[in-house]
Amino acid sequence: MSIRHKTYHIHSLGCAKNLVDSSVMQQMLAEKGYRNVEKARRAGIVIINTCAFIHDARQESIEAIKSFINTKTAGQKIIIAGCLSQRYQEKIFTDLPGVDAIIGTRDLYDLGRILERLEETGHSRQLSSDFINIPKLVNPGEFHNTLIQGASSYLKIADGCHRNCAFCAIPNIKGTLVSRKNSQVIRDALYLQSQGVKEINLIAQDVTAFGLDRPEPNALANLLKELMPQIPDVKWLRLLYTYPGMVSKELIDLMAEENQLLPYLDMPLQHADPAVLRSMNRPSDIAWVHDLMSRMRRKIPNLVTRTTFIVGYPTETEGSFEELKAFVKKIRFDHVGVFTYSPELGTPAEVLADPVPQELKEERMAEIMAIQEEIALEKSQAWVGKEYDMLIEGFDTNNQIIAGRIWRDAPEVDGLVIAEGLPTSDMLTRVKISSATAHDLFGYQIK
Repeated sequence: MSIRHKTYHIHSLGCAKNLVDSSVMQQMLAEKGYRNVEKARRAGIVIINTCAFIHDARQESIEAIKSFINTKTAGQKIIIAGCLSQRYQEKIFTDLPGVDAIIGTRDLYDLGRILERLEETGHSRQLSSDFINIPKLVNPGEFHNTLIQGASSYLKIADGCHRNCAFCAIPNIKGTLVSRKNSQVIRDALYLQSQGVKEINLIAQDVTAFGLDRPEPNALANLLKELMPQIPDVKWLRLLYTYPGMVSKELIDLMAEENQLLPYLDMPLQHADPAVLRSMNRPSDIAWVHDLMSRMRRKIPNLVTRTTFIVGYPTETEGSFEELKAFVKKIRFDHVGVFTYSPELGTPAEVLADPVPQELKEERMAEIMAIQEEIALEKSQAWVGKEYDMLIEGFDTNNQIIAGRIWRDAPEVDGLVIAEGLPTSDMLTRVKISSATAHDLFGYQIK
């Protein structure tokens, strides 16, 4: 049999890394002669690229699958990809009988083989290859591990994680660290430059772990030194998701010396109480964090910092939480995200249960965010009266309004700039900031 019209629709959930994987699948489908359609009911193949990082993400993925099953049309095939399929393959087939095939996170490049089997047999229980102990991702077609969104993009430089944070299921889902070759990353960056991209965000579970599986000392800094001279038309190069203790002197020097590499440090710390951090199996030397921030701010005066915290972890006491609040007030990050703890099956922290009431978790989250709101407002106001390059991401020509970001804000997680003006051909323009809120800036285009 054949897949109806050789058409597909992809519904992607979760983080930017998932979006990149969806982009890779689109490239593979195009190579097989499949055409993308906007409406799922018109597609022969529907792929749901799922997230299973936390409970809410799992529920969102399951509800999405159920919704597509309920609207499944005659002859249509539903394929589940991503973290949920990696973790719960048998449960998906048991609980969601409308699913036709599953692809695990390490089996992304098996999509072509799965499609061939569905075309040949139409069998409703096609599995990808063995999910257990697959050490490497294989990219037979050398597809671009990128996602372009306007003039901005993501480029994945590694997959998997070799850490063992007690609260995190990612190593169980994604497997251990697998770094891409420098040549592959550079090839993808050159492709992005050829497409007119002005911002590349390098992503991984931990970009500072890049090359440790080879092993290669200072691999990230070496990659950046090799990469940057080859992509002069890419104005902004940003690192997303660095690990405490892995921000090297070489990396700091590059941020200080190279205008192309943005002085933007995204380092999820998760907590500030050493006892809680030890329980999380995270780096617990908070004095080192204070020292790093001091050194980097001296060397890079315009440094912008982002972090995330987990509140309500099983070993978090009132004293632990007070220590976290004091830390936030002292370090004064530009951007902060806060999550409430949820226990994950199969993680080391599962044995700790979930003793902190949800209501208390949410109170603590609100308290941290209220502290950060004041800090963020003061930080934002320091940008008023100055001129910056702005990456345009949306516009209203009738009202002559443009929206986008200056370099201090990462896509999707940070703030925006709203300015009076008109779009330019390369989607970069110069703006002057005239006012600010805690998260967003306002201004006007400079002609």
